[in-house]
Amino acid sequence: MGMTKKVMVLFDPEQYQRLAEHARFKGISVGSLIRQAADKVLAENDDEAREIRMQAARRLIDAEETVMEWDEIERMLERGHQG
Repeated sequence: MGMTKKVMVLFDPEQYQRLAEHARFKGISVGSLIRQAADKVLAENDDEAREIRMQAARRLIDAEETVMEWDEIERMLERGHQG
């Protein structure tokens, strides 16, 4: 899909000069350099979100739950039906 959104970003002269020099070194436009930087930040955010989900899954997997024996469950059920 082609680019359809436009954003205006203001830079101080020194910052823009550094961006322009870096873009020139890479042989790309300043706009392309900024899009690459945005992609990098978004990818890092995706990685962080993925890691948070993985940590939550690990905690669920590692959780220890006490499980009663079947005969104990049956006794509890019997007591419940008696009272």
